[in-house]
Amino acid sequence: MIDWKTKRCLREGRFGYNSFLKQAWRRSSNLLFSLLLVALMVTVVRFVYQMPVSISLESKIRAGEQISNSEVPTIVQAIGMRTAALEQEAKMQVKREMQKYAERFGIDVSMAKLVFAISRDENLDPELIFRLIWAESRFKTNCIGDVGEIGLMQIKYATALQIDPGATRKKLFDPAYNIRIGIKHLKDHLHFFRGDTRLALLAYNRGRGKVNQLLQMGENPANGYVKKVLETNM
Repeated sequence: MIDWKTKRCLREGRFGYNSFLKQAWRRSSNLLFSLLLVALMVTVVRFVYQMPVSISLESKIRAGEQISNSEVPTIVQAIGMRTAALEQEAKMQVKREMQKYAERFGIDVSMAKLVFAISRDENLDPELIFRLIWAESRFKTNCIGDVGEIGLMQIKYATALQIDPGATRKKLFDPAYNIRIGIKHLKDHLHFFRGDTRLALLAYNRGRGKVNQLLQMGENPANGYVKKVLETNM
């Protein structure tokens, strides 16, 4: 049997050791906390210290005051960062638009990018071209019409030759070429009808001669095609 003095010594020794560990942990925790607190204070001080400089520099620029040579690198860096941010935001916005077009018309994003890029390059609203292609071919690149119209925008070979003397039937099956020729054809109608989108679309569908003839006779050339393109819920 262990007498009570021995038990007490063992108990005090055990608790004394644990107490030492707790104190050591507490001290190390306090030290870590102190280091984090110092780092935070340094960061805040640096921010507060630099903030008046930025505000002062911006005020100088807005007021048209002379900027010192030492401040030029700061301005260049700020402009570079802002330009990069704007470019990235523009890319993200275009990406979001492409995804929306792809989902709306049930096409690949690559096709959406192609239609969008060529439309913008030709200074026409991409929405109009997306709708026109949907009405003409449902975005089927190998589509052939009843009277020989070819591809996405259903271009007749004779029409393509008027726009590009080097056109071939094979070229018209290429999506990029077909879209480009189709848009140029539509732009020609828009120019003839002084920007009237509805008449230009009717001319694209019925032929300019037929539309113009009906207009001169005082008749309405509408045949439902414009509604099909512009008013279909997509």
